[in-house]
Amino acid sequence: MPAQKDKEQSEKSRRPGRPRGKAAGADNREQLMDIALKLFSQQGIARVSLNAIAKEAGVTPAMLHYYFNSREALVDQILEERFMPLRNRIATAFSEHPDDPLISFTLMVKVLAELADRHAWFAPLWMQEMIGEMPILRQHMHARFGHDKHHKMLETLARWQEEGKLNRELSPELLITTLISLVLVPFSRLRTDERLKSVTPDTIVRHALTIMGQGIGG
Repeated sequence: MPAQKDKEQSEKSRRPGRPRGKAAGADNREQLMDIALKLFSQQGIARVSLNAIAKEAGVTPAMLHYYFNSREALVDQILEERFMPLRNRIATAFSEHPDDPLISFTLMVKVLAELADRHAWFAPLWMQEMIGEMPILRQHMHARFGHDKHHKMLETLARWQEEGKLNRELSPELLITTLISLVLVPFSRLRTDERLKSVTPDTIVRHALTIMGQGIGG
């Protein structure tokens, strides 16, 4: 039967590792990255293997290796294509308002909330990386980009304190992490904690900005 022979020849010519009915392409690659981010945000990067990602995606490990020859390569691509664009958006709050900490931090909070609401993996992955024992994404980021941006941020915060624009009692080393936590900790729990089912993204932003601007006193 000609049709059967054509099907068999197609199967034989199919590149090893590709799932049946799928050609290698950008869509498949993006889908695999989506699945990897989902697992990374749930379990932490250190606990997720390429085999686990392949299983979740319903493809062979060879298929995953077709696009990413190692987990390290996958993490590098996720850092470059998914994480850094978000990080750069957050950083613009400071680059566009270098002399006004109130505006900078307000914009940072709003952008963080927008990104966390749009990308379900963002907040829980940040939590996994910040409090986990093996912060692989952070290690990759430092290896590729160094600590220059971190040091420049600390210098900016110190300058604002010297100019009287920022409370001198604040610790520059803790301030950014503290403000990010005000936003991303609630977002990381919204989808898993029934007690927060009535909390909205706007509630999280308003809560964070109130603490920033007025503290917790009456």
